[in-house]
Amino acid sequence: MPLKSSLRMLGLAAVLALGPAAAAFAQQSADPGKPSRSANSDAVERLTLAARLADEGRRAASPLALAAAAELTGATAVRDSGLTKASEGAAAAASASGGASEPAPAGYGDSVLGTGAELFAEAAALARAASNEPLAAQIELAASAQGARQPAAGHGGRHRDRVSPNTTDIYTVRYNANELARATLIAGGNFDLDLFVYDSAGNLAAYDNDSTSIGICVWTPPQTGDYRLRVKNTTANYVNYLILTN
Repeated sequence: MPLKSSLRMLGLAAVLALGPAAAAFAQQSADPGKPSRSANSDAVERLTLAARLADEGRRAASPLALAAAAELTGATAVRDSGLTKASEGAAAAASASGGASEPAPAGYGDSVLGTGAELFAEAAALARAASNEPLAAQIELAASAQGARQPAAGHGGRHRDRVSPNTTDIYTVRYNANELARATLIAGGNFDLDLFVYDSAGNLAAYDNDSTSIGICVWTPPQTGDYRLRVKNTTANYVNYLILTN
């Protein structure tokens, strides 16, 4: 089967596989009604799916899953969102009392969601490790073809950081009224971080506190305003992460 057809089938299978998860998001979020979609929200959605495909591709040693992740990532523009962080918990208390500062970040969640070129290269290497040279060659052709294409409209806002042990990092992000809002948290390694979203009145708008390294929140703001994104680390480890917002 040609790689392009394989990727389309894999993308459909991925969407179907995310069906139960989508239902869980609906339970965890405000009633979305019929929100408008934006190019930026769609970009975050593509990057989120790419992260999940990359994660599962590595777990299952699947070159096709990684290639599908590469297609999505390479087709999506990303910008640094420049978010300002506040913290509460163990790290904040140590800083206030003059304690040692945390180590410099290194690696981030980019270890999960690399660039399109990096993911294509990883997929081809995985195919060769399985002695599937024809598939590796097809993946490399797909990588070359994508390099000549322009990204889709919109971009995902990306912030890289590190959360200290037993600490919650807090960000403020403005979202538009009646427009599908997305926030995705991608932890480096196999660490589990939780993501909670609150509106300006302190009401919980969405959350994801499952035991995976990728947290996904989707909701519809009834009015334009600031939302607080809380990245909670309940482990005794420093954890690097990416946070994506539209």
